[in-house]
Amino acid sequence: LSAFSWSVGVMSDADRTGGQSVLDLFDDYYHVPALAVVAAFMLWVRLQAYDAFVRDGQVVFSGNDAWYHLRMVNYTVRNWPATMPFDPWTYFPYGTTQGQFGTLYDQLVATAALVVGLGSPSDQLVGQVLLVAPAVFGVLAIVPTFLIARRLAGRGAALFGVAVLALLPGTFLQRTLVGFADHNGAEPFFMGMAVFALLVALGVAARECPVWELVVDRDWDALRWPTVTAAAAGFAVAMYMWVWPPGVLLVGIFGTYVLIKLTSDHVTAEHTTGQPPEHTAFASAVAMTVTGLTMLIPLKSLGFSPTDFSLLQVLLPFGVAAAAVGLAALSRAFETRDVERELFILASYGGALVGVGVLALVASDVFGTIAGNLQRIVGFSAGAATRTIGEAQPYLSPTTLRQSGFVTATGEADRVGRILTDYGFTLFTAVAAAVWMATKPLLRGDRGRGTAYAIVGLLLITLLYLVPAPFISVAEQFGTVSEIIGLALVATLLVGATVLRAYDPERLFVLVWAAFLVAAAFTQVRFNYYLAPAVAIMNAYLLGEVLGYLDVDSLVETVENVELYQVLTVALVVMLVVTPGLLWPMSVGGQGGQSAETRTVWVAGSQNGPGGYTEWQESLGWMANNTPREGTLGGADNADEFGYYGSYDRADDFDYPAGTYGVQSWWDYGHWITVGAERVPNANPFQQGATEAANYLLAPNESAARETLSRQSAEGEQTRYVMVDWQMATPGSKFGAPVVFYDRANVSRSDFLTTVYGVRQGQAGGSQLVSRTQVRDQRFYESQMTRLYYYHGSAQAPQPVVVDWEPRETQFRGQTVVVNGTPADGRTIKQFRTMDQARAYVQNDSTSQIGGLGAFPSERVPALEHYRLVDVSENSATDAGSYRALREQARATYAIRPEAASALDADPPSYVKTFERVPGARLEGSGAVPNENVTAEVPLYIPQTNTTFTYTQRVEADENGEFAMTLPYATTGYDAVGPADGYTNTSIRAQGPYNVTGGVEFEGSNITTFQAQTEVPERTVVGASSETVEVELTERTQPLFGNSGGSGSTTVQNQSAVRPPGPAPTATTAER
Repeated sequence: LSAFSWSVGVMSDADRTGGQSVLDLFDDYYHVPALAVVAAFMLWVRLQAYDAFVRDGQVVFSGNDAWYHLRMVNYTVRNWPATMPFDPWTYFPYGTTQGQFGTLYDQLVATAALVVGLGSPSDQLVGQVLLVAPAVFGVLAIVPTFLIARRLAGRGAALFGVAVLALLPGTFLQRTLVGFADHNGAEPFFMGMAVFALLVALGVAARECPVWELVVDRDWDALRWPTVTAAAAGFAVAMYMWVWPPGVLLVGIFGTYVLIKLTSDHVTAEHTTGQPPEHTAFASAVAMTVTGLTMLIPLKSLGFSPTDFSLLQVLLPFGVAAAAVGLAALSRAFETRDVERELFILASYGGALVGVGVLALVASDVFGTIAGNLQRIVGFSAGAATRTIGEAQPYLSPTTLRQSGFVTATGEADRVGRILTDYGFTLFTAVAAAVWMATKPLLRGDRGRGTAYAIVGLLLITLLYLVPAPFISVAEQFGTVSEIIGLALVATLLVGATVLRAYDPERLFVLVWAAFLVAAAFTQVRFNYYLAPAVAIMNAYLLGEVLGYLDVDSLVETVENVELYQVLTVALVVMLVVTPGLLWPMSVGGQGGQSAETRTVWVAGSQNGPGGYTEWQESLGWMANNTPREGTLGGADNADEFGYYGSYDRADDFDYPAGTYGVQSWWDYGHWITVGAERVPNANPFQQGATEAANYLLAPNESAARETLSRQSAEGEQTRYVMVDWQMATPGSKFGAPVVFYDRANVSRSDFLTTVYGVRQGQAGGSQLVSRTQVRDQRFYESQMTRLYYYHGSAQAPQPVVVDWEPRETQFRGQTVVVNGTPADGRTIKQFRTMDQARAYVQNDSTSQIGGLGAFPSERVPALEHYRLVDVSENSATDAGSYRALREQARATYAIRPEAASALDADPPSYVKTFERVPGARLEGSGAVPNENVTAEVPLYIPQTNTTFTYTQRVEADENGEFAMTLPYATTGYDAVGPADGYTNTSIRAQGPYNVTGGVEFEGSNITTFQAQTEVPERTVVGASSETVEVELTERTQPLFGNSGGSGSTTVQNQSAVRPPGPAPTATTAER
C-alpha cells in the first residue's frame, strides 16, 4: 500500500482524470471490484459440486422441497407468469395448495429458464436453472449485507462483513449450495433488501423530519423523499413475503420496533437528543400501508394462515400502520395536555397488551394461530411433531447435538463446538458487537444512570449464562423453558435502555431485527440461514467501531498516514474473527470426547451431493414405468382428465376421477413420489397426511390399516401402493417419527422399543456405557410397515432366541445411573433348542424376551392377505453409513460376532421396497384335517438381489375340513395384464405353484399328509378377474421309517417352517 501510495503521489496532472486522481477514483470505487471478487469466490464455492447433480443428462436435487419447486417452476414455464392454483398430485385423496410454493421465487426461476431457453426451455434446462438458483441467490445476499453494514460502519468494514458471510460454513452455506433449490436460499436476499429499504426510510424520515402539519398542508416537496423511500420499503417487505409468506414475521418484528421506538422518542425527546415520534411514525405508516396494499394482489385465502397468501399478510401491516399513527397521535395528545412523559410508557405498552387481550377474546382462533406460530418460530418451543422435521430441530438441542457427534469428553452436549463449527468465533464477536451497539448510547451524556444501567444489565445477562439455575426455576414455575426467560430479560433490558436514552432509529431496528433472528435460529436450526447475514453485519459494525477508535476514515488517508499500531490492531481484529474455524480448521469436541475438525467453506462445498433421492431414484423410476398411469387403474380411461401439469380449481376435497390412486409412504418422501414417479402420495413434506400415514404404517393389523385408508374421504380406499425404506423400518432412524403422529391409541415409543445398553467393566472397577440398541417389542413386529419391509406380507413364527438384560449401575455424564444393561456374564443373546425352553426361561426372567432383534418376533405374526412385494431397489441399506452405524451398535450390545451381523438385517436389506395393495385371489379348498391349520406357501424370486423368500399364510379348517383364504401373490399369467391394461408389471414372481397342506395324521407305522398344489393367476390377484381358485387336498400315506409300530391315530397341527430372513444370530457366548 505504501509503494502504491508513493507511485500515485508523483503522478502528473496529465495522469489525472476528470479532476480526480487514480487514487481518488480507487478510494471511491474500490468496493466494487472487491465485491466482485467475493461474489466470484462465493459462486465458485457453491457450484463446485455441480457435476454431482447432473447424471446421465438428468438433473437431481438435494433435500425434499427442491423437487416440489421443480414442479412449480415447470408449471409456470408452461403457463407464465401464472403459478399453480391447486395441486391434486399430492396429499391423496384431498389435494392441496401451498402458499410457500408457486411464489415469486418460482416465477423468477421460471422467467430465467424462459430467457435462457429462448422461450421454449427443455425440462432438463429448467432443472439446470433451478439447480444453480440457490447459489446465485446466496451470492446476491452480499448486496443487502454490504448495504446494511455500510450504513452502520462504512464501506471498508462492510467489505469485511461480506467476507465474513462468504466464509461462514454453516446453514447459510448449506442452503445456498448448488442442488438445494429451496426458497430458503433466496429468503436472506429478499429479507436483507427489505431490511435495508426500511433502514433507508427510517434514515430519510429522521433527516427530513415529516410531521402531521406537512401532511395537512400537502407540502409534497417536503414529504416527497420520506414518502418515496417509505413506499419503496413497504414494497420491498411485500416482495419478501411474495417469496415466502411466513415472512410476515418481518412485519411483526417491525411492529415491535415501532412500539419500542415511538415510546422511546416520546419519553426521550425532551431531555436527550431524541426526535419526536412523528418522524418514525410517518415512515412506518406509509411503508406498512404499501405492504398491506401490495399483499392484496396475491391474496388467495380469507383465513389467517402464516404459510399462505392470506388476510394475515394484509391486515397485520395495516395494523402496524394504524398503531404507528395511533402512537404518534397519542404522543401529540400527551404533549398538548402536558402529561408526564413517563406515563406514556404505561399507555403505549399497556395499550399493546390490551390489544393482544382483545384479539384473544374476540378472535381466539386468529390469536391462537399467531401465538402458536410465534412460539414455534421464535419461542424456543417447537412441538413434538415439528421436531420430527430435521431442519426444525432446536439448534442446540442436547439430543440433536449428541446424534450429530457434538459430545464433550464428559458426555455432555457440546454447544460451543456446534457454534464453532457453523460460525467460528463470529457469532461470539457478533454478540459482543450487539451488546456494544445497545450499550453505547447509555454511556452518552449523563453517564451516571446510563452507565449504572448498562453495568447491571450486563451482570444480569452474564448471570443468565453462568448461573442458569434460578432462571430455570422461574421458567418451570411459568411452565416454559429458560430460553424464554432469557429472551424476556434481554427484551426488558433493551426496552428499559430505550426509555433512558434516545437510540439511532436505524441501529435500534437492527438490534430488534437481530434479536428476533437469534431467537428464530436457536428455536429451529434452519433459521440460521437468516442469522448468518446478521452475524456478518454485526462483525462489520465491530470492525467499524475499531476503525473509528483508530481514527481511520478513508482508505486514502490510511495509506498516506498509516501508523504501525493501526495496521497491527486492524489485522489482529480481522484475524481473530475469521481465522479460527473459517480460514483454518479447528478441533471441536467429538463423539466420546474424540476431537473433530471444522470445515472451511471450500471443503464443505466440494463435499456437497444429492443425498437420499439417488437411493430412491431407481424405485421411483420403476414405479413410473411399471405401474398404471394415474387415471387408468383397473382399465379406466381418465388419464387425460388428470393432467400432470393441469390447472385445477382450489378445493378442500378434490374429486378424483376413476382410475386415480394414492401411494402411501412416510411424509418425507411425498415430493419425490410426485415428481420422480409422477404418482400421487398420500402424505408429503408439508406434513399433510402425516397422522394418517402414521396410523397406517403403525397399524397393529391389516383391518386397522384398511380402516385408516377408508376413513380418508371417498377415494381413500384407492390407495394402491406402499413404499417403505430401511429408515422407516429401523429403530434409531425414522421409525420413531410416526410414533409421534400416531393417534389411534395412546402409545409411546416404549410400546414398541426397549433401550438396552452395552455395559463394560472399567479398569478402575466401575462400569461404563459403550453401546446402545433398541430391543423390539411385539408391537413393533405387528406394525404394518414392519410386516411389509421384513416379511413381505408373509406370516412369521417366533424362534427360540431370547434377548436378556438386567438392571446395571453405571456412570453416565458424571452421575451414577441404573439402566437396562447387558448381563454381567456378557450373554445377551441366548438360544434354545425349542420354543418351550425359550418360553420357560423368559417366564422366570422378567428382564428378557423372546426375539426382539432383527426380524425375530416374540410371537407369531400372521400373514397379510392383500399386500405383495412388487419391487426392491438394487442398492442396499448396508451401503448407508447410518445403517451400518446402527447395526454396529446392535452387534456390540448383543455381543454378536462381526461375521454373523447379517442376522440383524432384513432379507434382503434393500434400501427401498415397493408393495402393491391388491384384492387378492380367493382360494377355497376342502379335504383338510377338520379344525386344524391349513398352510399355503409359495417361493418367490427377487431378481434385483438374486434372492428368494417364501410367502406363507395359515388358516384353520372348519369341522368339515373346508377352508378359504385370500392370496396376494400370483404364480402364473404375469404377461396377461400390465400397465397398459391398468395393472402392475411386478418384478417379484413365483418360482412355482402354491403348496397347500392341511394337517398330518399318524396311524400305526404310517404317516398321512393332506396336500395339493395350485396355480393362482395374476388376473385374479389384481382384480381383473373375479374367479375363485379351488383346490382339494389329497391324502398321501407312506411308511414312517424308523418307527417300530404302534396303534391308534394321532393328528398333529401343521407348523410352518418359516424362519426370519437370514440366519439366526450367533452370540460369542450362547446358551443352546
